[in-house]
Amino acid sequence: MSFLKSILRNAISEGISKGIRDAVGKATESVVAPKAESYANKVAETIDTAAKDLDAVNAAAVEAAMANAQTPDEAFVREWSEKLAGFPVWCFGGNDFSINESGTAPDGNHYYFFEAENTTQAELDAYVLLLRKEGFVRKFPNSDETLYKDLGGEYLVFNKTDAFGCAPVMSVGMVRTSDRSEIEI
Repeated sequence: MSFLKSILRNAISEGISKGIRDAVGKATESVVAPKAESYANKVAETIDTAAKDLDAVNAAAVEAAMANAQTPDEAFVREWSEKLAGFPVWCFGGNDFSINESGTAPDGNHYYFFEAENTTQAELDAYVLLLRKEGFVRKFPNSDETLYKDLGGEYLVFNKTDAFGCAPVMSVGMVRTSDRSEIEI
């Protein structure tokens, strides 16, 4: 009989404990869930506001950088138009500009490196902002390392990985291609 009594006591005890846990869980959920949802909404609003503020700051930075832009010489603009058509012409600081072929994409288009001596990170950042303003988007979320612009079957791809690896020379890669693998993650 004590064995049966022990089983009943345990079953009743477990049932009461489960009931209490469920009741506490539901009561807690009804109190916590609205507060958690409210907090999540506030965080989302803060992020949205920060993104809008950042866009405004970026737009202002591009305008300030463009105000200080230099007029590139005619020969440079002609070479840029031949090799890097569709990309905004570099008009920021630096000197000894060069555009060098660095290989061929699978679709036959050429990869190019644009190089400039004595260019600053701020000037490269201004160029990236100009690209973004011109409709280039990020390949990777939260990173301006690789940007591209969809031209409807063709893509302009810009990459600044290790742009200052050989400082004082800045080197960025650019290609016009129909190869989707250049923009896919």
